[in-house]
Amino acid sequence: MVFKKLLPLVIILFICFCGGCQESEPEILTTITLSNITAEEYSKIGDSNIPEGATINDLKKLYVEVKITNSEKAAKRTITIPDLFIIDRYDRVRSIAGESTEQNNIGVEDIAESTAYVIFDSRGISEEELRNTYANSEIYIFYQLKDGDLFEKRVSIGENLVIIN
Repeated sequence: MVFKKLLPLVIILFICFCGGCQESEPEILTTITLSNITAEEYSKIGDSNIPEGATINDLKKLYVEVKITNSEKAAKRTITIPDLFIIDRYDRVRSIAGESTEQNNIGVEDIAESTAYVIFDSRGISEEELRNTYANSEIYIFYQLKDGDLFEKRVSIGENLVIIN
């Protein structure tokens, strides 16, 4: 009698448990933003690196973040962010600071992540010119699952740039 009352609960728990055991496919999340720098970032730059006549409002931060999540089934993972310092090829040296980081501990963590940014003097460059400068700069994302399936994606920085004011 007790078994008949518990049977539906056992079935529901079994279905939930089996459904939870299925691994989801890897997901790719990309963030490409252009924003004003913060007062803290400005203070870290130092007066000697700030171009003459530039104010905090003239300095912009191009930030790129790429994550591959749910990738415990991946045998290989690669994220390549192109050189963001190509802003210096527009007309003059505009970059003031920049950095990149990468975390890709395959077999240990189910997330791979890469970030990069450049802070630059934006005076005299329009949004369209900036997008054109980065139009051919592509983020390359690749992973191969343990079963052999391959996935490759390229994301244009210039075409996917989100302006945050």
